[in-house]
Amino acid sequence: MNISRLLTATALVSAGFAIPQIAWAQQTPTDQAATEEAEQTATEEGADDTVVVTGSRIRRDTFNSPSPITVVTRNDATVAGFNSTTEILQSTAITAGARQIDNTFTGFITDGGPGANTLSLRSLGPARTLILLNGRRLAPSGTSGSVVSADLNVLPNAIVERIEILKDGASSIYGSDAIAGVVNIITDKKTAGLTLDGGVSVPEVGEGVTKRIAAVFGYNTDRFNVSGSVEYYKRDILTFGAHDYLRCQTEYIRSAPGQPLDSGGYFDPRTGKPKCYPSGATGLSGVTVNTIGTSNRAGAAGGPGNPAIGTFNRFRVNPAAGGSVPGFEGVNGGGSTALGNRDLVNEKFFNRSLVSPTENYSGFLQGEFALNALGDAKLYFDGLFTRRSSNQPTFFQAIIDYRLGSPLIPSVLSFSNIGVTDQSGGFPVGVRVFTSRNYESRQNVDYFRIGGGIRGNLGLGDWTYDFYAGRSFTNGTYYLQQLITSRLIQSQAIVANGSGGYNCVDTSNGCVAAPALTADVINGNIPQSFLDFVAPEVKGTTKFGETTFSAQFTGSLFALPGGDVGVALGAEYRKQRIDDRPPIEQQTGQLYSYSTAGVTQGRDAVKEVFGEIELPILRDQPFFHTLTLNGSVRYTDYDSYGDGWTYKLGAVWSPVEAILFRGTYGTSYRAPALSEQYQSPTAGFLANTVDPCYQYGQRDPASTIYKNCQAAGIPTNYGGGAAGDPLGQNVRVLTTGGAGSGLAAETSKNWTIGTVLQPPLPSSLGKLEFAVDYFNIQIDNGVAQFGGGNIISSCYNDPEFAAGSNGGELCGLVSREPASGTNPYRATVTNAFINIATNKVRGLDFNLRYVLPIGEGSLRLNAGATNYLEQSSKINPLDELDDDNGEIFFPKWTGTFDATYAIGNVSFYYGLNWVGKMDSFEAVGEDRNNSIYQFATPDYFTHSASVRVRTGDYTFTVGVRNFTDKEPPQISGYVFNRLGNAPLYSGFDFVGRTVFANVTAKVF
Repeated sequence: MNISRLLTATALVSAGFAIPQIAWAQQTPTDQAATEEAEQTATEEGADDTVVVTGSRIRRDTFNSPSPITVVTRNDATVAGFNSTTEILQSTAITAGARQIDNTFTGFITDGGPGANTLSLRSLGPARTLILLNGRRLAPSGTSGSVVSADLNVLPNAIVERIEILKDGASSIYGSDAIAGVVNIITDKKTAGLTLDGGVSVPEVGEGVTKRIAAVFGYNTDRFNVSGSVEYYKRDILTFGAHDYLRCQTEYIRSAPGQPLDSGGYFDPRTGKPKCYPSGATGLSGVTVNTIGTSNRAGAAGGPGNPAIGTFNRFRVNPAAGGSVPGFEGVNGGGSTALGNRDLVNEKFFNRSLVSPTENYSGFLQGEFALNALGDAKLYFDGLFTRRSSNQPTFFQAIIDYRLGSPLIPSVLSFSNIGVTDQSGGFPVGVRVFTSRNYESRQNVDYFRIGGGIRGNLGLGDWTYDFYAGRSFTNGTYYLQQLITSRLIQSQAIVANGSGGYNCVDTSNGCVAAPALTADVINGNIPQSFLDFVAPEVKGTTKFGETTFSAQFTGSLFALPGGDVGVALGAEYRKQRIDDRPPIEQQTGQLYSYSTAGVTQGRDAVKEVFGEIELPILRDQPFFHTLTLNGSVRYTDYDSYGDGWTYKLGAVWSPVEAILFRGTYGTSYRAPALSEQYQSPTAGFLANTVDPCYQYGQRDPASTIYKNCQAAGIPTNYGGGAAGDPLGQNVRVLTTGGAGSGLAAETSKNWTIGTVLQPPLPSSLGKLEFAVDYFNIQIDNGVAQFGGGNIISSCYNDPEFAAGSNGGELCGLVSREPASGTNPYRATVTNAFINIATNKVRGLDFNLRYVLPIGEGSLRLNAGATNYLEQSSKINPLDELDDDNGEIFFPKWTGTFDATYAIGNVSFYYGLNWVGKMDSFEAVGEDRNNSIYQFATPDYFTHSASVRVRTGDYTFTVGVRNFTDKEPPQISGYVFNRLGNAPLYSGFDFVGRTVFANVTAKVF
């Protein structure tokens, strides 16, 4: 179960579709609207009656690809309530409800940096899903050293004509990263005049409003055409405070099996309700806020029902408290057993973003000019520019250490001496303050893409040529607001200023002396001037460039009984370069209790040649209405990882017009991405409860974890404020590239087989189509990270753990600080990119479409489902495959349904999204019927509806998404990342009921 979670951004592309206008790629016409639209476009471009379909480089007279293809049109995306191409691609209709990296991942380390949105097909990660714009690959973009894949934010919106999704491997056609599938965004090349388009979505909670306005323009003559768009998109913040169900993340456990959930675990003694924990981790991060850490002291216990006097090393402000520490009450310290009375959340926490805000500007331009020479050649070009300005307001536990004997410490706390800490600069500390503050990270990312070429006829029958050159470039700037260790130390060295206040001894950098330790400071009301000094905004930069040259020749060789043999031949050269420079304070480890990162620099280049052939063996013969074979091959040579061959074979057989069979088998060869190779070591932190040895004394002494932690010499109460561990320690994770550790290229196999049924019906009964496809993808030597939490968990759960040698399969990646260190027993995990032996996904896609004339209008019904049969992986070739199928984040079933009734200029739309139930009880070692936990989610449904009216040059659309306001289900803490008590899972709707409207106006 654990190994597959290393692919944090996963998705399984759906056979179903909540958006109408789906075309199954096959010989006979199925979806007339989508198919005819594509073929009409091809005809207008001078290609006669042929069209290139995603997944092939050979022009065809119909959609007769052996691979299943989903086609989504712009118009039908609008009626479903999508306000951007990003929203369309991350919808359940495309992803089958599986996990994507979207804007709910505030505070998490993700590929492309904060604010980036990526797409993963077939649960295999965004690095294995190829994004094309008009058939040309979209280069990776974003910030940080982990730029791996395309950021969907750069895509145009209003000028998009349709999106074709190939749910099949196509490495031999497009290159190595087309392992899980290909998404091709196709723009409208023949638009004329000026059209204005705008939309707005307003959640019922009043936050998270999105607005979009665009202008689409075009001009056409006999020899020249140009078109483009300019767009503005803004999404406001949606905070945790917007939803009641997010205001208190609890353990969500039972007091005993069979009892109500939330009846067990820690309760707040003051309210009698379950203890609230910070969201965004497993639910039990335990970081305290609005308290102070001291040496042990007898004091008044906090909260009703606790002993009047106890011994504590944590206190919180209570003006009414007396005893030996007047004005403070003790919480969770020393010999106290009053667990659960320490503050972990305050109101500042709910200012953090649930859905982070962004403001995007984009411009797109494309055109062609007929030379009337060189074989009726056309010069063509396109250019794209986008700017993303995004930010992630969040919450942070600010730790401030006051030096022993400092005049800033009140006399009632002068007893305390907790020794040297990690921010004291070698001086002993009297009091450590766990206060709170809001801060934000923000990014400005400029993405440029320009390309062009020439295409025409070779003068040899129907043979054509196409030469292309393109350049993409990302220039990203990212800003952090984190405490700087050296400035915290500098601010504590103070002298009296003669006016009742204090100044820094070292006044460089505009030093501001630490404020006096007061109740206000403890409760988060910190002077802004001090915060500006100790936590200034620091800047990093990311540059990523890709250059592409390609040449392609297509045409026919000879005729077979089924038609002409089509061939495509070509070559391509690509080179990439990354240069990420984190803030110097992050490079030098000066950002207190925050990740460190070094400069990531690297380059790579690949040379490829490819060929494809299509053999139409038979047509319109008995039992062979169609029989077509297809094959492709590609040779790839990387500067970094050598060379390899890939190939793909496909077949389409239609014995009669009403039924069609199709199938493919292919291979791939993928060198690791630049960041996977060269990412410099980055240090981050996980909650102390991720450490299996956290307070392991509460576990069964016969358990493997108890024995292994004890054998490692770790105290049984580690992490709980024990002697030698007064403050508790988070798990430190070092993330690094794999170029220096033997990281190898990965290979894969991909095959599909399916059938399409189109029974002939009388016109009065409409048109019925049904398709089912089986897919099976297996990746060997897959490049990925196992994950810091998975590594340390697997180590201490390993029966072969050996104390002293720190044995076990993954224990070599785990080390601990000695008891005499600054952070006693703190675990450090090295999370490098490695080659996972096998990663496998297989399943079934089902599609059903029915169009029925009713009165003066027509009813169109679409239903689709994906049934995953396996989602498994293993890290060691000798291990058994570990199947995550059906577990949380990996549903066995997902589906969609939509119905559209159109009459005249009015259409009515209803859509349903479904994510099947998920169950991880067995995976985490729990008996579902005898457990105090909830590690399962039920079937999850959301509903949408809209009305569209066309009148003259105007089109109006209004509707509601998730009109039942379905909230995400809840699970227990301890294992899975959560938002509130809900799994951090993009298949659930965290926005809630949302009203949307869209207006399109044809100006001229």
